[in-house]
Amino acid sequence: MDAVTTRIQAPYFGYSILAFLVLNWRAIFLLFMLDAPANERIAIFEQETSFWTVVVLPLVAGAVLAILTPWSRYIFEHLSQKPFSLRDRLQLNADHQRTILQTELEQARSELFGQKEEELIDRAKRDEEIANIEDEEVKKRLVSELAALRAERDKLSSQVSSTRASADLDVLSKESVSLIKAAAKNKRGTILTPKTLSGRSINAGDSVFGDQDAKSYALYESALEDLEVQGYVKPKGSKREIFELTHKGWNIAESL
Repeated sequence: MDAVTTRIQAPYFGYSILAFLVLNWRAIFLLFMLDAPANERIAIFEQETSFWTVVVLPLVAGAVLAILTPWSRYIFEHLSQKPFSLRDRLQLNADHQRTILQTELEQARSELFGQKEEELIDRAKRDEEIANIEDEEVKKRLVSELAALRAERDKLSSQVSSTRASADLDVLSKESVSLIKAAAKNKRGTILTPKTLSGRSINAGDSVFGDQDAKSYALYESALEDLEVQGYVKPKGSKREIFELTHKGWNIAESL
């Protein structure tokens, strides 16, 4: 029984049965739907069909289709190989550029933290040198002057940071700013990029972006990529469907 089922499910027999139905659909329809005695329906079926349409042509059509189908698949795969290869290459190049930018960003962060660590070490050394001074008046004066100098320096650093934040806002597109604002309204700061049969969109907080058309989605998708490159968001998982605000992202969201 299994052998018979396997034979019937083979492509050749499947194509033959399909050809039989196509060639004899009218006779089959009359055989089952005509309101007449069985012998009349059988007679009509025999009039509408022949040995050629029932046996010969379905078997020949099944053989031809069984032979041509693998070749048609081969031709299609051969023709589609080039565009698929170009698409994969574009995706790889985009991922490569994103990796390079992320690496440069991490290096810049490491250098910044290194400078801050060196500054803390220098401050500790100066405090230790002042502590070794025996003259109390000189020590007090140096401590006071050093405290004032450090306060002024911290104030300047704060102003520079604010200026940088303003410059970052000027660089960001209005779409990127909209995504950050919407994501910050959610306590988790998430941005979702679901792809369903009904369409694509970018969800941030309670807002939905890019669901109007393909152009709108591409605009907000590019804005999300810019946020990732500049370190305001980071992806979670390998599917890249969930993004979260980074510490830098939360900081700039507070200034919006």
